[in-house]
Amino acid sequence: MMKDQFDQRLMAFLHKRIEPFTIDTILEFLETPLNSQNREALSGYLLYNQFAYVNLSDDGRGEYWITRAGLFTGKKLLIRPSTQEVARGILIPGSRLVPFVNPALLPHELSFVSGSRTLHRTPVLMSTASLYSLYRFFGEEYTPQFLALDNEKNRELFSENDYVDPEECTVMAVDMKDVYWKDTFSPGDLIQATVVDWYRGIVNLSVLPASRIHKRRQKEWMRLLEESLVNVFELFGPGASMEEQLSFAFYLDQSLLDDPDAAPLNDFIDWSEKTGIEPYGVESRLWYRDTEIPAQGTWNMAIVSAPANPAEESFMQLGLPVSNYIIDAYILDFLFRRETAVRDLLDRLVPIHDTSPSFTPPAIERFVTQRLSRFGEHYNWFADHEQGMLRNRFVILHNALTVFILHLQNAGIRPNRIPDQGAVVLGQIMAHTISALEILSTTETPDAGEMESLWLSVEGMEESFFETKTSIQEVLPGLMKKRFSVIKEGENPDE
Repeated sequence: MMKDQFDQRLMAFLHKRIEPFTIDTILEFLETPLNSQNREALSGYLLYNQFAYVNLSDDGRGEYWITRAGLFTGKKLLIRPSTQEVARGILIPGSRLVPFVNPALLPHELSFVSGSRTLHRTPVLMSTASLYSLYRFFGEEYTPQFLALDNEKNRELFSENDYVDPEECTVMAVDMKDVYWKDTFSPGDLIQATVVDWYRGIVNLSVLPASRIHKRRQKEWMRLLEESLVNVFELFGPGASMEEQLSFAFYLDQSLLDDPDAAPLNDFIDWSEKTGIEPYGVESRLWYRDTEIPAQGTWNMAIVSAPANPAEESFMQLGLPVSNYIIDAYILDFLFRRETAVRDLLDRLVPIHDTSPSFTPPAIERFVTQRLSRFGEHYNWFADHEQGMLRNRFVILHNALTVFILHLQNAGIRPNRIPDQGAVVLGQIMAHTISALEILSTTETPDAGEMESLWLSVEGMEESFFETKTSIQEVLPGLMKKRFSVIKEGENPDE
């Protein structure tokens, strides 16, 4: 519970802090001792999760940090409304405000103003196919989910069709009649969006007349953004999402944020010859255009960068995808199964038995036993039944993924040797499974919409894992043969 409160206070700071700060500023806010160990742990946590970025001070002797809220609050980006949007007096946000707005907010949760006027939402019926380009930076694989979450009518529509796209659907667009018509919007004009409140997702919209747009300077701005994105690829790889890649690109070249000759990001992606949206496993990322995104070099599954206790430290050293939240989810699943042998729980958390069977590092065993005792005092099987069934599916999937990846690792098969981005797909299924288990790591039931989404997710991920595992197993004999050939030639296959 203490860690939950600590995390909540940390995220509150990161979501609302606009001014630059030092690591000591956060530690003082969190009432945590100012020592080198805590500074290093917090710095690593922020860098690993991309919650804040570090800048050198003006004299180059020190450093200060800036949150995403601080990086984007007050900054402007441009949107080119379609002819249809102008004619209907609407604007569909989609992913057009990525990465400037809070990624925790869905498009329909953003609020818009124009000067002192509040811009309300209005339902509009659109061709589903026509909406994809407006959601492109979320990835076309996730567009149906964003559309389904936009409103209750869509949720029922997509759910009835097993998330197969209907020909038409309704989106809650921003009513722009006053903006377009009062400000006499003309062909070639753009919408200028200014982030007013990053945390709450409040954005001011105004018209940028075509007379103030310099196309030659816009091309130079796009060239600089393209250059920054290439740097992201080299430094950061494909990252966790396109939103994260773009955010990092603007951090690397912050002059892009204050340039009056910026261009809409949709225009940029259509213009760029070097970069494009490319498939990455079952997802999409920005990458070198028409180039396959390589898999990571190792199978290390560790998800903790700054261990909060010896148990997390042990899981990190073992390279296992387990944090405090995952431990709690496994413990609740143990209670849901009504098991009594703690060894079964420990073996699921640490499925490594190469040297001696059923061995668990003492730090993990001690921590799990203590947490189990605390949860067991108040656990109610009947109250947890629905959530418990769902959690159990995710625990089984998480464990199966871990065991299979360990099998590939022990066989000496490197991720980049697996065809069809199979290793990437496994990593993405694992990442989504971990996110689900973090949500289900308490006995508090998520809202009905989230539960429905999680049920749909687990079914899709189980199917995807089965297909990916099967395809890898089919080529495994050939991969093993190649590995032994490499060993004969004197190369270390695990490098």
